[in-house]
Amino acid sequence: MDRAVDIRHLSFRWQRQAPIALALDRLSIGKGERVFIEGPSGSGKSTLLSLLAGVTVPQQGELTVLGRRLDQLAGAQRDHFRAHHIGYVFQMFNLIPYLSMVDNVVLPCRFSKARHDKAVQRSRSLKSEAMRLLEHLDMAQADLLHRPVTALSVGQQQRVAAARALMGEPELLIADEPTSSLDANRREAFVRLLFQECEQAGSTVVFVSHDTSLEGLFDRTIRLAELNTAGESRARAD
Repeated sequence: MDRAVDIRHLSFRWQRQAPIALALDRLSIGKGERVFIEGPSGSGKSTLLSLLAGVTVPQQGELTVLGRRLDQLAGAQRDHFRAHHIGYVFQMFNLIPYLSMVDNVVLPCRFSKARHDKAVQRSRSLKSEAMRLLEHLDMAQADLLHRPVTALSVGQQQRVAAARALMGEPELLIADEPTSSLDANRREAFVRLLFQECEQAGSTVVFVSHDTSLEGLFDRTIRLAELNTAGESRARAD
């Protein structure tokens, strides 16, 4: 299987003198795989997502995402790579409050010609593709479309954030607690909708959640606390 993610001998700390936050000897995720990442607070989940998205880079080791060595790229190059290839559902949504729901969804295509072209190829226009995604996520009701995103419920904002991440068929979808604001009886349906979109696009899914009831929907579970040897590194240093 081709790899979407390949990590080797990685070590990362947030500041030079800070303890190691994440240490992984080896971690691979196949292209098209749907992976559930589980672990308690402090196990390195947020750190791992930051690295996979190219927001940060390790101090040691190799970090390859979609065939590119992110640890060898400059910050601007990583930003460019992320815009073209990665969709990210943020835990705190990060919607732009002064933009409409549709304008929030099409935003990734303003920064990536590749995602723009894929969206237009699928639905003939950015607005049509945004509406298709919103309808699929049950957010295309007329009374919702004209509301500012700040007037939406938390669960509705979460679904808009998911539609934005899916826009333009990114090869890698990173989702950080994307169901945390949804009712328990809607979480599984939401994940299945994400999977449908990602399967059509051939996207790899990296999904972090504390909700282990969703674990069985995924191809594989990564228990990060069992892989992260940062604590062992600190113990050896002591």
